[in-house]
Amino acid sequence: MTDIYFSEEHEMFRTSLQKFLEKEVKPHVDKWEESGSIDRFIWNRFGEMGYFGLPYPEAYGGHELDLFYTVILLEELQKVNSGGFAAAIWAHTYLAMTHLNAEGNHHIKQEYLAPSITGEKIGCLAVSEPFGGSDVAGMRSTAARHGETYILNGSKTFITNGYYCDYMVVAAKTSPEIGNKGISMFVVDRSLKGVSVSKLDKLGWRAS
Repeated sequence: MTDIYFSEEHEMFRTSLQKFLEKEVKPHVDKWEESGSIDRFIWNRFGEMGYFGLPYPEAYGGHELDLFYTVILLEELQKVNSGGFAAAIWAHTYLAMTHLNAEGNHHIKQEYLAPSITGEKIGCLAVSEPFGGSDVAGMRSTAARHGETYILNGSKTFITNGYYCDYMVVAAKTSPEIGNKGISMFVVDRSLKGVSVSKLDKLGWRAS
């Protein structure tokens, strides 16, 4: 019977991905969950295999493949017996990078999207806050314009990849008077002065 969603090429991709995860990921997941961190080499390997670039433009190193390649990647990630690892990969690929691609200009895409596709840089999406969780309307973080720059003030929590990311896509209110309609997204390099992070000792999903 012909599958209405997955072609022969899709299934070839699935088989190749399964073999990759079996060899490169599964032997390490217990260590990553126990230590609370994922070895950097696997990010590079995902980049080498092209998994971070499935839906993204060829101009920045992506492959511009259809949605069902992404569906397969997300399905197979759930089978590696590490919710933390799966969350870390999709938070980088489909939270942080989605904003870079949708809203970033050419400079941002060259500086952050392209190296995210290769696995050279790791990203996170910083929305949840200590006082309101993922209640975006109740967000307290602000960004005030000063000349050609913005000054961000606030704190975020439970940010997947937040501890070992290279950059953050941060949500902050630029017009607090209009509530959730006054929120903007900023790319914040981890190396910038004033950025600090601390690791949470969680009960589960420790690798993320």
